[in-house]
Amino acid sequence: MHPTTRAGDPEHVVTVLRVAAGYTRQSKAKADKSEASPQTQDEATEKKARERGCSFKGHYRDIGVSGYDPNAKRKAFEQLLNDCRAGLVHEIIVFNVTRFSRREPRDTIPVVLELFSLGVTITSVSEGSFSPDDTMELIMLVLRLDLAHQDSKNRSQVITGAKQLAKEFGSWTGGALPYGLESYAESVAREMDGKPVTVTVRRLRPASVREDGTDQAGEVLKMVDRIFEYKDKPWEGKKNAHPASVGAIVTWLNSRNVRTQKGGLWRERAVKRLLTDPRLAGMAAEPVYALDKDGNKTRNVSGYRILRDEAGEPVTIGQALIPSTRFFELQEWLTGRGRGSGASPGKYVLTALGKLYCECGRPMTGSRDVYKCSRPSGVVEEGKHEGGSTIQQVGVDTYVASKIMAVITNADEEDPETLDILGEAASRLAQRQERPEVRSERATLLGERAETVRSIERLYADLRIGIYDGEIGRRQFLADKKSLEARLQGIDVRIAEVGSPGLPPLPVEEWADSEDGDPLGPHSWWARADVDDRRMLVELFVNRVTVAKAETRGGTERACRVEDRVTVLMSSSQANAEERTA
Repeated sequence: MHPTTRAGDPEHVVTVLRVAAGYTRQSKAKADKSEASPQTQDEATEKKARERGCSFKGHYRDIGVSGYDPNAKRKAFEQLLNDCRAGLVHEIIVFNVTRFSRREPRDTIPVVLELFSLGVTITSVSEGSFSPDDTMELIMLVLRLDLAHQDSKNRSQVITGAKQLAKEFGSWTGGALPYGLESYAESVAREMDGKPVTVTVRRLRPASVREDGTDQAGEVLKMVDRIFEYKDKPWEGKKNAHPASVGAIVTWLNSRNVRTQKGGLWRERAVKRLLTDPRLAGMAAEPVYALDKDGNKTRNVSGYRILRDEAGEPVTIGQALIPSTRFFELQEWLTGRGRGSGASPGKYVLTALGKLYCECGRPMTGSRDVYKCSRPSGVVEEGKHEGGSTIQQVGVDTYVASKIMAVITNADEEDPETLDILGEAASRLAQRQERPEVRSERATLLGERAETVRSIERLYADLRIGIYDGEIGRRQFLADKKSLEARLQGIDVRIAEVGSPGLPPLPVEEWADSEDGDPLGPHSWWARADVDDRRMLVELFVNRVTVAKAETRGGTERACRVEDRVTVLMSSSQANAEERTA
């Protein structure tokens, strides 16, 4: 505490001022006129501190942070606790105890007991003070914290149940409307537990399309039409992005002064998020959020998960702006091209596939007649090669083709490795030939499965380092484990239901055909094949091509021994499984 002295008499202590701090919390970051708004809480707690004769240290504010979620990080609250431990704060003032915490009393009581052991009083503007000197006040505070927790728990169950029911009925559950869509009310009748139930739900439908196409729905249709107009056409440009790429769509929209939902300029992330939203095709979906380096969810949407009924069919959320078959075909393009930057000039076989890499780990790009490392000039990376790295395109293409043809020409042999490569190639060919919506669902399920497995692994890692120590932690661990394992089991069931595509016969005789017996000679299939057919063959048989930097440069002997610099990893069931779960 801080003593104050009478003027001119430093030895005479008049009084000791307690230092109080206000703690303000609101679950949603918004400013309104409600009694729990941050501004109202700030004014009330500071006023209360003055009334109690305290020196007011300031406000500690956690805005947009839940007091109920045990995983929510309350940074300001943690700082306040540290200041109490350092003796800088003697009294915490909140608007009411729900601002202090809505968590289980078992989680909150240790914090309260620590504060009381430090001599810190907890004061509620609306409920009075709870001091560390009175056991009865501690009991009353615990009871109020329990009531706050039960109130939040009941609300959470009601809201969660209502949202889950709404999802099952194919309702849009709120949030920002997807660009190009509008909501409307609709009554839906169903039978639940043997009784007829009528629920009013919110559906989505395309916003009215103007004849000139200037509204949002019209702009979405024009984006999709533009992609389909150009996506299958060869593109030889070197400086500009492929017209059907995400980057080119962004440039096209901004050049026409088309604005986003919030009135700003378009960016690649926003266009990609829009065009991958299944709700455009009338299918209910929930966002999948990107994770930070610690595995925690961020607010950035990395994709969408289609909601399905018990039969595995997508739940309908309203009217489709884009037909589902066209939507899934669109996803094929967007997935294959990433953000669109991967579209390559037509003459390069390997750069269009995402399989060609420099030994330093960076992708290699095409430039004139060579493949080169994409590391920018002048950038130095520790432990990596110095300067640039290039290799003749024709030499690499021919070497990779020779590896493929070696497998094809030995197709009749009973070598296990060769049979595995051929089997994986057949599986990839089957996936190319099946319906886009089935292929897209399988890819989504495999992605969900990999993420669920990683979540289970993180759960056990947290257990090993003691995060789940104690009785409460043990219960939470078992609950999390049960939930994740049930989710994994459900995904596996759905993967089995989707099934694997039937394996088609590989046309190995056609690929190996040659008048002079040389599968890479001037009269071979490879020589006659265009770039797209060559890419198809590489895509079926190859997982990765790695190019090492040349040991010497220039000199009298400039012949490049490709086999000394290029490593080809062929497709296999194991390599493909690792690639899918990476």
